[in-house]
Amino acid sequence: MAFPLRRLPLLVATLLLTAPQLAIAAPPTVPTSLPYQGLLLDGLGQPRTGSVDLTLRIWDAVVGGTLVYKQSFPAVSLEDGVFSVQLGPTGEASDAPSNPLTTDLATALAGDAGPTAPVRFLEMTVGAEGPLSRTQILASAYAVRAASAATADSAASATAVGGFSAEYVTQFFTHSLADGGNPPNTDPREGLADVDGDGRANFVDTDNDGDGLVDELELLQSSDINLVTPTLASISPDSGFTNSPTAVTVTGTNFDPGLTFTVGAESASVSNVTATSFQATIAPQAAGTVDVAVALPNGQSDSIAGGFDFITPPPASLPGVAHGVSLGVAPNLAVAYDLAVRPGTTEIALAGRKQYGVGDATSPLTVHPLDSRGSPGEIAIAFDGANRVSGLRCRDVGGCVVEVLVDADGDGQLVDETGAAIETLGGSATLESAQLERNPSTGGMVAAYIGRAFGAQAVVAHDLNADGDFADAGEKLVLEPAGASGPSKSALAVDSAGRVAYAYWVGAVGVRLAWDRNGDGDFADTVSGNPELSTLVAGGFNCFDLAFDGSDVLIATVNDGSGQKLLRDVEGDGDFTGAGEELLLTTSTSNCTEVAAAASQPLAVAWANLLRVDRSGDGDFDDAGESELLTGGSLGTSGDLKENGTDRVIAIAGPNAYVGDTSP
Repeated sequence: MAFPLRRLPLLVATLLLTAPQLAIAAPPTVPTSLPYQGLLLDGLGQPRTGSVDLTLRIWDAVVGGTLVYKQSFPAVSLEDGVFSVQLGPTGEASDAPSNPLTTDLATALAGDAGPTAPVRFLEMTVGAEGPLSRTQILASAYAVRAASAATADSAASATAVGGFSAEYVTQFFTHSLADGGNPPNTDPREGLADVDGDGRANFVDTDNDGDGLVDELELLQSSDINLVTPTLASISPDSGFTNSPTAVTVTGTNFDPGLTFTVGAESASVSNVTATSFQATIAPQAAGTVDVAVALPNGQSDSIAGGFDFITPPPASLPGVAHGVSLGVAPNLAVAYDLAVRPGTTEIALAGRKQYGVGDATSPLTVHPLDSRGSPGEIAIAFDGANRVSGLRCRDVGGCVVEVLVDADGDGQLVDETGAAIETLGGSATLESAQLERNPSTGGMVAAYIGRAFGAQAVVAHDLNADGDFADAGEKLVLEPAGASGPSKSALAVDSAGRVAYAYWVGAVGVRLAWDRNGDGDFADTVSGNPELSTLVAGGFNCFDLAFDGSDVLIATVNDGSGQKLLRDVEGDGDFTGAGEELLLTTSTSNCTEVAAAASQPLAVAWANLLRVDRSGDGDFDDAGESELLTGGSLGTSGDLKENGTDRVIAIAGPNAYVGDTSP
């Protein structure tokens, strides 16, 4: 009976001695066979002699199982009973009934005896004797398996990988970005984990979390490369009113039902959340632009700076009524309309070129002629102390008689009345930018105009004693040369004490302001350190208006080239330079701004197609309900604006009249 002695431990020793050399020397030539030795004894326990036929088989089980390899060794010499054979590299293709077999020893072993290697058992048959008991192969030669290795549990060091020097791997991992961007391979957020389950380890995956944002971008925006990050693409609409909720649709990526949506400092309610969109209802906030942001339960977020704008609701619209008064046709075009309102009513008188209209502003006016010499044939209109229609014109008598007429018989006509003359201008003189107001203190009329003959002069005529004429001492004042080569605008206002303010344009100088601040009937004094005759705005800005409010504070609107401004002499020192005395209304310079004020009404301004009333009394016109659109009309540079002293404001914009309510 043979008792084979296997020396596999010697093979293991060889492995232990050889493996460390991988890091410091070139590896030995890879062997393709496995040495196998044994000792055969006879029945008396003596070593056998001569030669024997040996057959070695490799099975996958200790008993039964599947045969995976066979190799025969004929006439193997015995020396003191010891035999030696080289198993491999090639075996036999069949061993009935097992057919076919692998002929490759390395494939048959299919493992390196490590913890994950398949179990293999070696069986030996001597000649025609029955097979000896199978013995488990506890280790297989590393060199045999390494020739076709696919994986390794671990390697402390190596000299080559895939036929390349192992230094390639070391240099690549240490000095390159395996996924093409930051963070580096050694960053703990990278590594071999596969966060998004796409089969790529984090350190070679450009988008670890699979959220569509490459890791390098997420680092720049300070989001976590291993947590899904949402993106905001659009908000529609991107604005809403300050007085009502706004429904919006938000688009982007990586949304989930647990998200929160913040607009400014407030969270908005969300619904219908999908991965790429959701709906939200945004509650009203104060006017202005705010940031918006979306955040996921994992803490990742995105935002749009200035993504939503809260705006004051559009103003209500005022319907216009055609008034029927014409400014004429170029070149015979009056500078502007002149509007007068009968106190406490909506009855108006409106002057154009050589005509005026009278009636209720909510209906078409009855138009009457009133000739005024030359072009533009300017006239002015007002209601006197008895609420009768009064007019200012230049009557043609070969010269120009500047006169004020009053509808004494109450028929609405002025042409049948005898006027109170102010002066007679000779030659081809005309009247430009005529203004007419009533002195609320005395009931006398105040007229102001640019009289043009060979030159132009600014004139103020004030019936100081209310006797119906302008013939008394000091009732006519010639201020200075005024105007330019064409018609010039002017503005007139009288406070409750009868003090006159008159603004007019002087070419190459600017807008001049004559203001009788001490009420002595002239403009020659200096009061509180400021002269009564001064320059309101320097330069060629022929666009302005005047009014006194209920506290007799002078209000002016001017266009100084940077926009339309509201000036208020709150300090009462005769200038508009104090704190809070200037308010920018609009940066538009293409229109003139008209101003209206009355003792019991809030301040009103109008430009273009917009009427604004300071209903809240806070000094601006930005609150809800303080703006109204003038439907189908624009003041341009020829409109006018007046209040009726109770609760109505009336605007003239182009061919239409508009009536608004000034109630709070």
